[in-house]
Amino acid sequence: MNEIINNLTRDNHLQKLLRSFENAIDILIVSPFISNSFDFFPFEKLKKIKRLTIITTLKPKDLDQYSKVPFFKQLFKFCNNSNIELNLLIENSLHGKVYISKYENGASEAIITSANFTNNGLRLNNEWGTKISNQEKITELENGILSKVILEPLKEKDIDHFLELIAKNPKKETNNSPTDLDLSKQIDLKANPFLVEKNINYWLKPIGVSGDIIPWDRVFDEIDSDLHFSKLRPKGVKKNDILICYAVGHSNILSIYKVKSEVKYTGNENDRWPYYVTGENLTPFYGQNWNSQNITITNQKNEVIKQGKFNVTPSGKNSFGSLMRGADKLRLTPEFGEYMIEKIAKIDNEIKTTANNGYK
Repeated sequence: MNEIINNLTRDNHLQKLLRSFENAIDILIVSPFISNSFDFFPFEKLKKIKRLTIITTLKPKDLDQYSKVPFFKQLFKFCNNSNIELNLLIENSLHGKVYISKYENGASEAIITSANFTNNGLRLNNEWGTKISNQEKITELENGILSKVILEPLKEKDIDHFLELIAKNPKKETNNSPTDLDLSKQIDLKANPFLVEKNINYWLKPIGVSGDIIPWDRVFDEIDSDLHFSKLRPKGVKKNDILICYAVGHSNILSIYKVKSEVKYTGNENDRWPYYVTGENLTPFYGQNWNSQNITITNQKNEVIKQGKFNVTPSGKNSFGSLMRGADKLRLTPEFGEYMIEKIAKIDNEIKTTANNGYK
């Protein structure tokens, strides 16, 4: 049975978290805002904890950076002294608040709430949440949260570097632009930001037709979409493959998708594009802004060929001729696929960070 949590009595979010965390060996804290005081939460009462993961934001030009980084440093010190593995992750589109506790017997529980990991959020603000203990749902929840983190975990040396940058960039006196500090630019993208599996295929896939090209103002920010192929079943396309989609006509890359379904058939033999897969949009923020990026299949191919590091297509011909003649897909080399993912993921993250800066 689910339990409702609020701050209307002394048995508030703080007390619920203490009871949940007390005997946990593995704790996940997901909170955009974190207290500027390390002492607000009695970490020393967590006697069994072996691993602590915190996911939060570190938004550019935000004064929140000045309070979070010292907190991170204190947290590393505590975890080092207590022999606790600390995973510190940044996700700048984060808005939800989730607290997950895992125990030695394999059980777990999660608190999903409006309350940030701050003194006011856990004790004083009008906040409501619920506690669940369904293991399958908690695993699904955790995996979904972690899959959206595409930046490398912060190490203690990163925090020390941030402290140096903060010392060199003190807060400004003006309220209009109190800081130009952007620590998130110092964090590298993960080597495999979208958790792409091994032994999958990378495909270049056209969207639109020559007589009906994609308009410049159309956006591709749906979380998932049905991506259609011709009357021939798309041979070789399977779950978890990557589809790099581009617009017929002007050849701009629209977004990158991961195949989330088996190949389906509409059942209508009169359909021009009867076969399709459901694709998870890995880069929806880029998909909102593809028309301002000038990233086309042609200029990206030419860029790679000029570098001479790897081929674009498995045949080594590095030609998109079959697509120009109406093919509904073209297999790419893993190297070119990974190259495109890294490039588009970086742009997607920059747009996402800017779009969500200041979002409370």
